[in-house]
Amino acid sequence: MKRLISLIAPMLLAAAIGCGGSAPATQSPQGGDQTAQAQPAADSVAAVGENEDDSTADRAEHHRHHHHGGFARFIAMSRDAIGESPDQHDAIVKIQHDMHTKMQPAKDAEKAVLLALADGVAAGQVDQAKVDAAVAQFATASAGVHDAVADSLNALHKTLTPPQRQAVVDKVESHLTVWDHTNSAEEPTAKEAHHGHIAQLAHELQLTPDQVDKIRASFASSIGQAPKFDRAEVDAQFQAFASAFTSENFDAHQLAKGGTVNAHMAAWGVNRMVRLYEAAAPVLTPDQRTKAADALRHHANYKRTDSET
Repeated sequence: MKRLISLIAPMLLAAAIGCGGSAPATQSPQGGDQTAQAQPAADSVAAVGENEDDSTADRAEHHRHHHHGGFARFIAMSRDAIGESPDQHDAIVKIQHDMHTKMQPAKDAEKAVLLALADGVAAGQVDQAKVDAAVAQFATASAGVHDAVADSLNALHKTLTPPQRQAVVDKVESHLTVWDHTNSAEEPTAKEAHHGHIAQLAHELQLTPDQVDKIRASFASSIGQAPKFDRAEVDAQFQAFASAFTSENFDAHQLAKGGTVNAHMAAWGVNRMVRLYEAAAPVLTPDQRTKAADALRHHANYKRTDSET
């Protein structure tokens, strides 16, 4: 997988600032017959969700598996924060619909990545060539999204009042915080695993302590070989976006580094996800592999409804 980010980053230089939709109303797969397995990793299980409300937990689960953009995807998920008036409703709904339509190719390409991962997890070994091909297609599909959604972002800015623009910026920052925490290079330890993906898998799949240790060690080795993710770059871009969007004069086309930064976010997120499931697949039992693969397919196939923000 070391070559994935080097493959993606150049192809995503014009990548979009997101595709979107709210987090799917997922039903996490439950653990299997506990009488047939060793006891789960108690510390990992107990830590999951201790300090999360339902909204944050849902966003964390979504941001673990969906990386087809960046700020625009977060904007598309922020309509609930706007407090739109009746006079604004139709215009905002149309803008949101247009954004999702323009971002659909990137979402479809990410679906292919998730399905390739699901097949690999189900088999107990991720097919490197198949996943590489899916990720390359994801990169290509994502390359034009920034330009595609820029006019929609400009239209949204013109439609909103100053307080509503600030509300969008605040919600984007909230999504960014959750995304960054759930996609950290270092998986949280058991006692800190409020958003940890390995701890979540331990909870869902009833992993044993030995399985958790093996997955954690394999993932740490793999992610340690990946190019580092530059959070400072993302923070600088967010500040540029926030300053521009809350001003009276905003033009998404003028966010000079929007494509590059969001390309890096997409590349990092999808590769982190791939590396984690690569680490997990050989360690899981057949029953656990089936459940994990089903969960990935669920994420791949979720459909945003009109009521979702």
